[in-house]
Amino acid sequence: MNEHVQDLPLWNNPEAFDILEELCKKHQVPVDVFRELVAEQRINQHRERARGIYERFDEIFNNMD
Repeated sequence: MNEHVQDLPLWNNPEAFDILEELCKKHQVPVDVFRELVAEQRINQHRERARGIYERFDEIFNNMD
């Protein structure tokens, strides 16, 4: 999954990543879960229909338990 987000400033810029970590902690969302959600969205961004994306999001959110 990392290859789908590694080009984003959130993961390349230490200051941006620190802010991301703070926000994730504040909202009780593990950074890994956020990373998976962003990666899944990017995988599907060019598709006309992102069939199954909501089910995939549910799987990712279930990783928080």
